[in-house]
Amino acid sequence: SLIINGRFPFKSLNNVLCCLPKLRHLSINALIHCRDYFEIQELFPIKLKYLKYIFFHNVQILHLTTKYDEEYLNAKRWEDLIVSYKPYLCVFDINHQNSILNNNLIYHDSIKQFDSSFWIKKNWFFTHQHDWTKHLDIGIFYSTDPYRRKDYGFHWEIDEENCSHFQEINLNSVQHVSIYSRQITNIYLNYFPNVTQLTIKHYFQTSDDSIITTLNHMIPLVQLKKLTIGSYNFPFEEIIKLLRFTPNLYALKLNLLSMKETNLQLIEQNENFQYVSKTNKIKHLDLRECCTLNQIQLIVKLFSQLEYLKTCMNRKEIGQITKYLLSRNNNKTQHLFFLCISETSKICLKELNVLIKSENLLNHYFIKFINRDLYLWW
Repeated sequence: SLIINGRFPFKSLNNVLCCLPKLRHLSINALIHCRDYFEIQELFPIKLKYLKYIFFHNVQILHLTTKYDEEYLNAKRWEDLIVSYKPYLCVFDINHQNSILNNNLIYHDSIKQFDSSFWIKKNWFFTHQHDWTKHLDIGIFYSTDPYRRKDYGFHWEIDEENCSHFQEINLNSVQHVSIYSRQITNIYLNYFPNVTQLTIKHYFQTSDDSIITTLNHMIPLVQLKKLTIGSYNFPFEEIIKLLRFTPNLYALKLNLLSMKETNLQLIEQNENFQYVSKTNKIKHLDLRECCTLNQIQLIVKLFSQLEYLKTCMNRKEIGQITKYLLSRNNNKTQHLFFLCISETSKICLKELNVLIKSENLLNHYFIKFINRDLYLWW
């Protein structure tokens, strides 16, 4: 048994538990934490298979993120635990992802238990989303009040028969929204007024409006600073169209450029391309695919303010692309000072070094190879 009657720092708890693998009883009177600790310290899970009793009598705030274990959806057990061992708890913030025996009815029956008078009296309300309409036994169950949560995952695959929708409030703290849905219905949209980062996981379908209109119903696109598109089938023309409505973007990350070599000239002549090339402020570009010289030339024409570029290249084209980017006659790359060539071989470090010196491309520069990525800055 371990009983701590005084104040105990949270940053020391992990070390103590590591030294007590057979601990059966733990009681801490006051658990104190440093505000910056959670941001700088990564805690690894500890298995305490002998632990039978733990008591945090004065806990007022509980934030819990968990997966898979369906016992976390046992509302009656939570109620007994809070009444008996956490009488001063005022914030109960849960985010739980789970499936229950491939049975969507059992899943919905479980989460409905959190609608009892106990939870309502404490003003603790919850809702849920689904990853995919074909697997409604899999859900994301969470507190509707995000308690200053900065990140929000938007799924909203709805089963009209079993899912009741609770319109969430107090989303002002959310700064980063990740959209996982493959289809979005406007009647289930929440609005996030202070979002500055957006991640789109899939090329989603909308009920009536365009993707841009739907996104504008969710977030103010004009204030976005960072955009990540993780989809492999998001058309490049649609990306350019989206960039037209996000003029204050600073950073852009794309998994795949869905454009064919034969269409590059047509893309460049497009009205949206011409408009975005003159108005965008993107300085940081991260591309998760191999780009050809022609594609790089198009990208540079589109993003003339680039300072940082990360992309994959075919080894045979690294020399040509580097010469193009570092050319003193290329006013489209005048702001560029950092290049990362990802997923390349170490021999490219020597080859690129020789090229820069023999062609006198740069007077002062640094070059390094780290974990299959080649970094060049000047």
